[in-house]
Amino acid sequence: MNRRVSVWKYVRLKNGRWRYCKPALAKNGKIRPDWVIVKGKAEHHPEGNFYLHRYDGAREIWKRVGLNAQDAVDAAEFDTAYLDAKAKGVPVKPIDTPNLTIEAAAHGWLEDVKLSARPETHELYEHTVREFRSWNSNGGPRHRFVAEFTRLDLLTYRKWLITDVGNAPRTAGNKLIRINRFIRKTLKLRDGEGPITVKDTKVGVTEREPEVYDQAELQQFFKACTPEQSTLFKTFLLTGFREDEVMFLYWSDLDFNRGTLRVTAKPEFDFTVKDYEERTVAVPHDNLMGELYKLKQWNFIRQLKIGTPCRLVFPTAGGKPNYHMLRLCKRIAHRAGLNCEECETCVRSDGKECEHWFLHKFRATYGTELLRKGYDIATVRKQLGHKPGSEATFRYLAPLQIDVVRKKGIDDLFGSVVDWELGKERGASQTERAEKVTVKSEAAEPEPENQEAESPDVRQPVPEGISAMWKEIHEAFRKAEVKHKKK
Repeated sequence: MNRRVSVWKYVRLKNGRWRYCKPALAKNGKIRPDWVIVKGKAEHHPEGNFYLHRYDGAREIWKRVGLNAQDAVDAAEFDTAYLDAKAKGVPVKPIDTPNLTIEAAAHGWLEDVKLSARPETHELYEHTVREFRSWNSNGGPRHRFVAEFTRLDLLTYRKWLITDVGNAPRTAGNKLIRINRFIRKTLKLRDGEGPITVKDTKVGVTEREPEVYDQAELQQFFKACTPEQSTLFKTFLLTGFREDEVMFLYWSDLDFNRGTLRVTAKPEFDFTVKDYEERTVAVPHDNLMGELYKLKQWNFIRQLKIGTPCRLVFPTAGGKPNYHMLRLCKRIAHRAGLNCEECETCVRSDGKECEHWFLHKFRATYGTELLRKGYDIATVRKQLGHKPGSEATFRYLAPLQIDVVRKKGIDDLFGSVVDWELGKERGASQTERAEKVTVKSEAAEPEPENQEAESPDVRQPVPEGISAMWKEIHEAFRKAEVKHKKK
């Protein structure tokens, strides 16, 4: 067995080609950082990773370690000791990777994520790992190697995210999942073998039903929009598109004859379709497609004036992707007087921004409305761009449960057993009951002195202002009764 393990660095030479080179050594015999031997001479090369090289029989093996030279030396010593013990017959546990330091493992793992996942995913993982390393070095357990982390360490990290950083339990749980995935990938563990379990990430997390906008909110919201803003948010509402799918929508994705919009990848903006599946969505011809056609004509005129063509449907004034659609949504909601004034976001922003107004809520409203109209799950899943067999589509069934329960007669539940407030008058309508209560209350009022007796059919005059209020109440009861009978 060949037990020789050597350290190399993969660098880019002056001719542009990448090559494995031996690291340059200092007088003390240690590796000089960022220096390698090229054609017998030392050259400065800060780029590239360190690799371990050895042979397994006739098979050549290269193993990436990371950017740190000392990590590469430690890994080489580890592999050498492992191979020596194995050659001498000492029982050892088979391994595929050395005990990497956090820095080396993080660099390799993030490179893997960068090459295999969406840019947004890489950015999210990079931020989480950077935050985890900062916690480990400042107030954390100060571990050097990935294998040293225990379940207690990760639970302590989760508590730190909630108490010190101010993350919500759900956010802290999501970060914990990413770190657990990082450790599992580094140690080459199978699913379910990481330090923590799914239950650990769910502590304190409340599963919320998806929020949807009602008709009154949407009408008031669109009244506060300019024509261009109205077209933008109607696109969100009537397509169920995600934010980046609207942000990077091209005019070439629109088919005005068929009344469809397509979701396609945009490599020039590093935009890839989620789950890598493009889709085509049918939209209302007369409503949305008509407004989009008008917007296209207006954009054509604007391009003639500025002389810069733009393929984006909803660009900024400079023709760039608009990354501020969420901010615009919240400003319009504030202008329309739709903020709740009660949530934490409203309190922190003095009522200018509300946590109940966000872009994904248009998508939830779209999915719920499709199900309410009777579309089957498979069709709704295709329209929303969910994976085949995904459970995500079923979340939009939650708002429909109230409608189903109401239709099945929840209003008359135990009506024959429990005597409600007006039990004896159960057969009377709400309007009739309200009128009887009104007559009784007016009849109980004392009559003023020295006033001529009125006929039985003539009521006492109602004070000014109160009469209008009673009319509104009676009208509300009447509309409720008509609505109830229709149901």
